[in-house]
Amino acid sequence: MRQVELQGPKLSVSTVGFGCSGLMQSPTRQERMAVLGSAVDSGMTHFDIAPMYGLGMAEAELGAFLRTVDRDAVTVATKFGIDASGAARCFGRFQAPARALLRKAPALRCAVKRHQAPLQTARSYDTAVAARSLDRSLAALGVDYVDILFVHGPRPGDTVAIDELREFFEHALQQGKIRAWGVSQDEGLELDFARGFAPEGVSQLRSDVLNPSPRPADLAFGVLNTPYAVFWGALVADARLAGRWREALGIDPLAPGALARLILSSAASATGCRAILYSTTNPRRVAAAARAVSSPPDEEILTRFRVLVDEYRGGAAT
Repeated sequence: MRQVELQGPKLSVSTVGFGCSGLMQSPTRQERMAVLGSAVDSGMTHFDIAPMYGLGMAEAELGAFLRTVDRDAVTVATKFGIDASGAARCFGRFQAPARALLRKAPALRCAVKRHQAPLQTARSYDTAVAARSLDRSLAALGVDYVDILFVHGPRPGDTVAIDELREFFEHALQQGKIRAWGVSQDEGLELDFARGFAPEGVSQLRSDVLNPSPRPADLAFGVLNTPYAVFWGALVADARLAGRWREALGIDPLAPGALARLILSSAASATGCRAILYSTTNPRRVAAAARAVSSPPDEEILTRFRVLVDEYRGGAAT
């Protein structure tokens, strides 16, 4: 797997990293270790985590895996500013049987999601929040340092103390607790929080081929699920559209794995990002995602796919 150097720090990450937001959806530790191991075996040596993932349990789970590999052979990014509540952390210890129950009860699952909907209150990102969160993350991960510490999901209306955070990041760098810092932004992308940390800051954004971010970044997340669901649904529902795509591409986009491969192999160029994050609970899909990026389809096929995506976006807009 090719490595790319991030724009700010002298830090290289794999072109496809593994996003751990859904890691705890795998019901057993054996399955979770298997999917993380498959990532490394496939060349994904960058792992993205956050204190809130897995109801506060995902960092410790990734930490258990990190103890089985060469720490210097992988890079780890974590975040601060959004945390799992105390109640969520208590529930997190029992989430495996709870998730199994929710999978069997769709109505209950919907009710829980409504109850868990985040309050849209303004968040504050400052040195005190960052310091507490970083120390907890290092302890949970069982490591001496993380490669990137991100401001997690700031939105318009939130307060980001840029000047004092820059000083904190520099101090944490000197202490050896971090190697780089930046902003991971999920919404309100019209406001560029990363600009305040340029040129050193690493920028990570939600972006995909169907809804590319208004600006490029170092890393893109959320690159597969939305465009896959939209395109698959449209192609299944419209035989004429599916036929047109099949003729233009010279391959069947509804063949197993074909559509995902097209989306993943196009994601970096479509989003203007140097690397992308991929997430799954299925070890077999990890290898397929890595191959999609390291051994993409012919450039002619990708060019035709990008044209089809632009046509679809244009049609959806009208």
